[in-house]
Amino acid sequence: MSTLIAPLGSVIGYLGASAATESFFERLLWPQRFYNDADLYVLLRIAFCLPMSGPLHGAALNALDTFRENGLYLGIRRGDMLGTTFYGNLKARYYHQTTSDVLREVKCQNHNANLAAPTPEDLATDRVSPYRAMQLVHHLKLHYAKDTTHAGHDAVEITEVDVHWRTVLGTVLSEFSSIVVAIIAAVAKPFRTYWLSGFFLIPLALKFLALFTSVRRESIIDIEEKFVGHGQPKDELYKIEDSSHGFAIIQGPSNVFLQFCRHYGHPTRDNGAAGRRDRAKELLSICLIYLFMLYFPVGLIGSLWMPDSSQLLWLGFQDRGACREASRTEETSVAAASKWTGDNCQLGNYSRSKRR
Repeated sequence: MSTLIAPLGSVIGYLGASAATESFFERLLWPQRFYNDADLYVLLRIAFCLPMSGPLHGAALNALDTFRENGLYLGIRRGDMLGTTFYGNLKARYYHQTTSDVLREVKCQNHNANLAAPTPEDLATDRVSPYRAMQLVHHLKLHYAKDTTHAGHDAVEITEVDVHWRTVLGTVLSEFSSIVVAIIAAVAKPFRTYWLSGFFLIPLALKFLALFTSVRRESIIDIEEKFVGHGQPKDELYKIEDSSHGFAIIQGPSNVFLQFCRHYGHPTRDNGAAGRRDRAKELLSICLIYLFMLYFPVGLIGSLWMPDSSQLLWLGFQDRGACREASRTEETSVAAASKWTGDNCQLGNYSRSKRR
C-alpha cells in the first residue's frame, strides 16, 4: 500500500498546491477581520470550505515571496507592508464627484441601416432586449455613530482589531472537518492512531497561535472631536472602480470614507519597546506560514510508516482538502461581493465597519 500512497499523495500535493491561494494566509494573519462578523450561512461556509489541513505549500511560498519582494526580512520597521499577505493591495480605484454632473454619461448615436420599419404587432410583443452582461449597481451610505442610539437598532457591533469570542468561534469552525477526522482517527476501531489524530489538529493549533501573534493594526479614526463646533460634514459621492463588484457608489463624509482607502487596517510599527514587540509578532506570523508550508510534505513522508487503514484515512482527507482549495477562489469572490449589498453602513464603537 505504501508504494501506492506515495505517488497518489504527490499528485494530490501538486494539484492542491496549484489550486490554493494566498487568501488562506490572509485569514491566518488577520483573523479578526474574517471571523468577527459572521452569520449562520457564513459559519457554515467557514466550517466546510476553509480548513488549512491540505497541501498549502504552494500558496505559502507565494506568500513568503511577497515578504521578500517588499523587504520585510531586512529588519525592524523595514520594508513595505502594502502588497504583502499582511496587507494586500486591492488595486481598486475611487473617483470623487466634485460637481453636480452625473458620474457616467452614455451617448447613443443613430446610424443609417436598411432595416424594415417595425409593425404594430412587433411593438406589442413583449421582447427582452439582448445584453452582453449584467452590471450590478450598489449604493452604500456611511456615517459615524457615537453610540447605539445614533447607530440605529439594526446596527451590529463589529471590530476588526480586537480578538472576541466570534474570532475564537470562527477559528474552531474553520477546522471543523479536521476535528471530526481527528476524533475518527483516535476512537474508530480500524485506526486507533493517536499521533495521527494529533497531526490532524496541528492546523487548528497553529490558528490559535495566530490569534496571539497577530500584528496590531490601525483601527477606525475617532473623528467625533473634529465635529465639535464645526457641525456634521456634508455627504460626498465616491465611485469605486472594481469590475469584480459592479458599479459601486459610496456616500458619506470625506473623513469617514477616505480612512478606508488609506491607513485603515495597516499593521502598526512603533518605535522603542512597542516596535520590538511589533517586530516579534511579524516574525512569529511569518514562522507560522513556514510551518504550514511544511505540514503536507511532513505528512506525506510520515504516511510511508502508517498502517494501511491510516494511510487511506490520511490520503482521503488530503484529497478532500485539495478539492476544497480548488473551490476557494469562487468562494472568495462571493464573500467579497456580499460586502457591497448593504444599504447603510454605520461606523463607530457600536456599528459595522468594512474595508472591502
